[in-house]
Amino acid sequence: MCSSSNGDSPTTAAAAAVTTTTTPKRKSIDEPDKTPEHNPLLPFPESSLRHDTYNGVTLDLTTLTSITTTTADTTTTILDDAGTFSTALSQALEIWTSEKRKGIWIKIPTSHSHLIASATNHGFDFQHAEPGYCVVTKWLPRGTVSRLPNGPTHQVGIGALVIHPLTGKMLAVQERTGPAAARKLWKMPTGLTDPGEDIAAAAIRELKEETGLDCIFDRIICFRQAHGGLFNRSDMFFVCLCKLAPKYEQRLKEGGEVELLPQEEEILMADWLDMEDYSQQKVWRESPLYKEMNWAMIRAARRGI
Repeated sequence: MCSSSNGDSPTTAAAAAVTTTTTPKRKSIDEPDKTPEHNPLLPFPESSLRHDTYNGVTLDLTTLTSITTTTADTTTTILDDAGTFSTALSQALEIWTSEKRKGIWIKIPTSHSHLIASATNHGFDFQHAEPGYCVVTKWLPRGTVSRLPNGPTHQVGIGALVIHPLTGKMLAVQERTGPAAARKLWKMPTGLTDPGEDIAAAAIRELKEETGLDCIFDRIICFRQAHGGLFNRSDMFFVCLCKLAPKYEQRLKEGGEVELLPQEEEILMADWLDMEDYSQQKVWRESPLYKEMNWAMIRAARRGI
């Protein structure tokens, strides 16, 4: 980390003895081409810090197994003691403020959730949380509005449209639980993308999970955006046209059938439906949005048959 640009001398931090776990890191697009020189006065090791191109710093506590501070009389483990961590964080904030850093991010593993209160006492607030960790942030420039981004605001879902190559009917399922099950609604196989998963891969995965079919992604037919979902998140939903794997076409040519294997835990039934019958279900007919989406699906199916 660079020295203070104005020549100030931050409070000297206690000497640190560190044990870290090393994991390969993939360079992020927001990381600077040249990492600033590490400031030896910081109470946290260089391996736990990441700089970004917005003049911010991330302190990743998940990379650390222990940090100890040593004085003349005692040795204290920073990660195990909230008070000691609070003192170390105060020292780091003083240094980062003198260096004119802006956004400070701390990634705290669940195993060290006792440190969260120490961070919030220093003005940090929650940015997002995932299984295993949470992230808290603080905007350092005084008298200015924080420019740090909000946490995740959208979830991404897919619907998979598969057309039977001989009958022209579409693949549809009925779920065992949830609002669609309560209405006995036939719907295309759907689901949410996993973190880091492409839309095309999610469509293929959901088809395999819900019906047992191996399919090939063709293209996105349409998509819609909705708001006010789970935890007030917005929702992006992509309708994907997929095709049966070639092995099924060969089976059909030989007089066989395409076997559907509904997922026992989630899917009550799976079948092939006429698209017009599918689109005339009451739930779809009463929604201008879904009427338009179903019409886009019918047009795409007709072009492909």
